[in-house]
Amino acid sequence: MIAKLAYLTSPSAGRYVFNFQPFGSDDLISIEVGPDHMRNMLDDGITHWLRNSLHRVPITTNQESADGSAGAGSQRTA
Repeated sequence: MIAKLAYLTSPSAGRYVFNFQPFGSDDLISIEVGPDHMRNMLDDGITHWLRNSLHRVPITTNQESADGSAGAGSQRTA
């Protein structure tokens, strides 16, 4: 199912509601989710967002740190 609209609400402490509107429908569906499900949804969403982020820090293969100084385990000669 593809959702046209989806959002999370928390009507009170410890209660979480997932609201969505299926594409092609005018109905808004609300489903209460437990705290463990909420944590899993947030964890999966953040992981997905970080993997697909356009503003990632480039992976370096040497031992040099971001400021150009030698990192632990590498030596610099003058």
